[in-house]
Amino acid sequence: MEYRDVTAFINKAKKFGSRLDLIRIKKLCELLGHPEEKCRFVHIAGTNGKGSASIFIENILARAGYKTGLYTSPFIYNFNERIQINNVSISDESLVGVMEQVVAATEQMLMEGFEHPTEFELITAAAFLYFAEEKCDVAVIEVGLGGTLDSTNVISSPLVTVIMSISYDHMEYLGNTLAEIAENKCGIIKRGCPVVCYPFQPKEALAVIQKTSEAMGCKLTVADTGSLKIERTGLEGNMFCYNGVPFETSLIGDYQIYNAITAINAVRALKNRGYIISEDDVQNGLKTAKWPARFEVLSRSPVVIADGSHNVDGMRAFVDAAKKMLHGNKVVCVFGMLKDKEYSKCLELLSDISDTIIVTEVDSLRAETAENLASAAKKYFPNVFAEPDNIDAVMQAKRLADGMRAIVALGSLYMMKNIKEAVQKIFH
Repeated sequence: MEYRDVTAFINKAKKFGSRLDLIRIKKLCELLGHPEEKCRFVHIAGTNGKGSASIFIENILARAGYKTGLYTSPFIYNFNERIQINNVSISDESLVGVMEQVVAATEQMLMEGFEHPTEFELITAAAFLYFAEEKCDVAVIEVGLGGTLDSTNVISSPLVTVIMSISYDHMEYLGNTLAEIAENKCGIIKRGCPVVCYPFQPKEALAVIQKTSEAMGCKLTVADTGSLKIERTGLEGNMFCYNGVPFETSLIGDYQIYNAITAINAVRALKNRGYIISEDDVQNGLKTAKWPARFEVLSRSPVVIADGSHNVDGMRAFVDAAKKMLHGNKVVCVFGMLKDKEYSKCLELLSDISDTIIVTEVDSLRAETAENLASAAKKYFPNVFAEPDNIDAVMQAKRLADGMRAIVALGSLYMMKNIKEAVQKIFH
């Protein structure tokens, strides 16, 4: 196979949609020799913040000298970035090598009467296989959707389980109450394995996390904010003290501080299991962690920010942070979302920092049309413009901002590659 054959095979599997069960991934792993049993894992679920926590933990482990895998979704700029070792994306050659084995296993599955694996199942199996073949010391695995029936949940005994912020998203799959959503995400908690929890959980979600941890005989640590002192937040990053130790993050937004202290507690759990990680490793790992399209500053003159806030809680966190960092000044928004998201509520939140919005379309079969987004936006914004093409949307934003206002591009992560390329072309 060649690289284009691999991506074509994976993309073709999109037609099988998202089917939440573990039957196919278990069979796939069995035929591949159970790569999921040949590595140790940190397993991370949650509605928001799990990507940031993943990169924090992975970067700290890498700084400590461990060979560290990272599996996240979706990708922003290049497919290979979904599977990384020590901050380096899987090479085209290595991806072809593991996918040839995954394809062969898929063909065997079909011969035995199993359904074709989904796109996410194929990539998850490839990630497990790559980490096993490369003999990673630890792999940090981000759940794709939910927890209980997510493909990553073939992990049987993680070193530590991390539950990030839980809120409403994907209700058609996970349930209509926060308790139901939390129960699904807590499906990754395994007997006797330590659990670390984000500090600000809704009461009904925290109750489920506590109950599940107790039932599974797991020590639960909820990240404590009592010993947290925030020193600075801004477009340069964050500075804070935790348990008297100074830390910095390059990731912007005060909510990244709470993601960071959750990561710090996860690292402490790893240290309790024998991993040698110094305070310097934690400080350097947090400071140097990079994560695209999370309050990412694409330009400073004028200020252009990209953020993949694609649900209500994520958008609320962005708006609150933007108010502080942009000193209450109104911004020009570029906005695009998938049709299955609560975009009307997100638009209402955004109207608190903007009176001018350009709606655009995401490069996805699930994209909402600019026309429908514009119709929803007119309830909250006096100035609404529709530009389905992302480059046209950024150009319109530049004209409307006129060098006087910041521009923020928000919504689906699936459009952030186009946004970044447009900003590089138009502003530089």
